[in-house]
Amino acid sequence: MADTTHEDIPLLGGLARLADGYDAFVIDAGGVLHDGSAAYPGAVTVLENLKAAGKRICLLTNQARRTASAARLLDAMGLPSGLFDHLLTSGELAHQWLRHRPEPWLEDLGTACLHFGPIRDAELIHGLDMEAVDQPYLAQFVLCTGLNDVEEGLADYEEVLRICARAELPMLCADPERWILAGGDRRPGGGALARRYAELGGEVDYCGLPFGDLYDRCLSLLGIGDRSRILAIGDNLATDLAGAEAAGLDTVLVTGGLHCRDLGTAWGEAPDPGRLAALCAAAGRRPRAVLPTLNW
Repeated sequence: MADTTHEDIPLLGGLARLADGYDAFVIDAGGVLHDGSAAYPGAVTVLENLKAAGKRICLLTNQARRTASAARLLDAMGLPSGLFDHLLTSGELAHQWLRHRPEPWLEDLGTACLHFGPIRDAELIHGLDMEAVDQPYLAQFVLCTGLNDVEEGLADYEEVLRICARAELPMLCADPERWILAGGDRRPGGGALARRYAELGGEVDYCGLPFGDLYDRCLSLLGIGDRSRILAIGDNLATDLAGAEAAGLDTVLVTGGLHCRDLGTAWGEAPDPGRLAALCAAAGRRPRAVLPTLNW
């Protein structure tokens, strides 16, 4: 597609226009590289071209999985580890937090954990001196990684959330995303569950974007002091772009992911410029450019 511009936000046909201006790229995975089930067309080519040009690449994602588990998932979708230099997940950071307890709030959580989320995410406490329990009255805190099943809704958790809130159980949310993509469909994420818990009076701390801890690790790994030489690419204005802007990075919004519904587009379609500008303004974000999909 041809490049267009609206209200100083360029709508580009591909990433090649920007690549020479940066030494490193921080790229979200879900909604940018894949739809939760398969890699998007063009995503592998972008990574290959960036690597061939000597660019450093860190995949940074709110996903309640350990890094090794997330890497295996990406590999199964046709995104092998040779295409990027680093992979960081909110789940890996949560595991390290629970292992090392670097802050007083984490020290006080205790070891008896009630987990909300898919059973696979229980790997976040594997190898730790902790006990998984299945009833609120047995728990000392709640670990939230999402809904147990993609077919469930927030209403399915209302009663147990109220019980946990009355028991004053603190919650650690290891995936702050309010919405996630599952096979291209948008579903409530761990962040939605955690926000409802906070509305009920529960105490919540978040691990992941847009909060700065994940970016601190990312920038340390990239080892590039001049942040103007790093470009962040994401599909979520509230997490990916908010976190990157807070870290002082330029950003690119991919509209073919999470915000398709907000923009009234199908995957691959260019958004209406006015609707796009309104969406960015409402979120308080100003990306350097927009791509309908991540392609070269």
